[in-house]
Amino acid sequence: MVLTGALVVVLGISGVAGYRSGMKDKAAAENAAEFSQAENAPEVLDETPAVAAGNTSDIENAVAESIAAAEAANATVAETFGDDAKMVWPVEGEILKEFSSDKTIYFETLDQYKCNPVILIKADVNQEVVAAFGGTVESITEDSVNGMVLTVDMGNGYKAIYGQMKDINVKEGEAVVKGQAIGNVAQPTKYYTEEGSHLYFGLTKDETPVNPQDYLEK
Repeated sequence: MVLTGALVVVLGISGVAGYRSGMKDKAAAENAAEFSQAENAPEVLDETPAVAAGNTSDIENAVAESIAAAEAANATVAETFGDDAKMVWPVEGEILKEFSSDKTIYFETLDQYKCNPVILIKADVNQEVVAAFGGTVESITEDSVNGMVLTVDMGNGYKAIYGQMKDINVKEGEAVVKGQAIGNVAQPTKYYTEEGSHLYFGLTKDETPVNPQDYLEK
């Protein structure tokens, strides 16, 4: 009887040992399989440079396009004014007062005759004003006679002067191109109530007024 019990214990111990050994073998096999899968799995890190390279390429293309567009714009702005240049009309309308530097003309509101260093172009309030020629905004000022006045340096000593304006949408130092909207016509100041709403438009060469009509497209 004692012998039989001892045999059972021995068999039990052997069974447990065999079970544990089998579990160890199974765990080892599973670990080996996981290692093998990991070894054969595609490496994400290897793909990252390729993706990054693709993104970099897209960014470089976008930058190149932006640079090309900027260079095209600068080429337009770089066009300088000259004796043979032609300006577009800053507003559409008839001339209310002609340029007159050597004789006086009559101004109804002031009820007096005086020289006129610019032209007054009839225009409705809120009518859009465009740059007659490309250049750089030199100044934006305001006075009681001509209201808001925008001066654009067009190069070679020439400057365009736009007065009786409002809603100016460019800033000092900013480049403008021919035909670009730069603001709107304002209500005339008290010095021009009888003449009505208009654009005060002048042109100077080395600070001396010249007739803008000589340079406007026919």
